[in-house]
Amino acid sequence: MNKPKPQQKKSRKTTIKKLIEFIEQQLYNFPNSQEFIDILELKKNENQHSLSFCVFMTNICKSKYYFARENSQAKTSTVDIGIYQGSMLIFTIEAKVLPIPAREEYEYVYGKGGGIQRFKDNKHGLNNKGDLLPENAMIAYIKAHDFEYWLNQINQWILDAGWCVEEILTPKYPNQNNKYISKHMRIDNSTLTLHHFWVNLT
Repeated sequence: MNKPKPQQKKSRKTTIKKLIEFIEQQLYNFPNSQEFIDILELKKNENQHSLSFCVFMTNICKSKYYFARENSQAKTSTVDIGIYQGSMLIFTIEAKVLPIPAREEYEYVYGKGGGIQRFKDNKHGLNNKGDLLPENAMIAYIKAHDFEYWLNQINQWILDAGWCVEEILTPKYPNQNNKYISKHMRIDNSTLTLHHFWVNLT
C-alpha cells in the first residue's frame, strides 16, 4: 500500500478541519430543525436520532458532504454515521443516547457496545479502503443531566477502564461546553483523535 505524500496528507487534514468546523457550526441548529422534528415524530431511539442528524447535515450542506447511516467497518462492525466526500468515506461518527436506554451507560466508553473502545480496537474509524482514519468522532444525544455531569461520568469511566489519564475528554474551546476532544492509542499503536459533539435534548 502506497503511503500518502506530504501534500496529500496536508490536503486531507484541511478537508477534515473544514468538515469538523461545519458540524460544530450547525450542531446548535439541529434540535430545532424540521428534519429532527419530522423524523423523530413517531420513534425517538438512537437510530432515528442519527438518521435525522444525517438528513439535516446533508441537506444543510447542499450535498457537499453525504452523511450516511450504518457504514460497514472492520469485519462485522458497523459505525453509526459515515461521512462521504464524493465516493470517499472520510470521517466516521459513533452515536449514543445518554442515558443509554436499557443498557450500561458506560458503553459510551467501553463494554459490549463501547463507543470509544471500538475506535481503539480498530473496529471503527476506517475509510472505504479499510485504512484507519486519524480523526473520527462521537456524538451524544443528551436527554438527562447537563454537560458537566456527563463529562465527569465519561472521564471517570475512562479511568475505570484502566486507560491512561491522557485519554480523558478535554474542552476543545474556551466557554463552550458541548465540544470536547480526546486522544487515544489504538491496538496497533497508531494515534487516534476523537471529536465529541454533544446535543442537549433535555
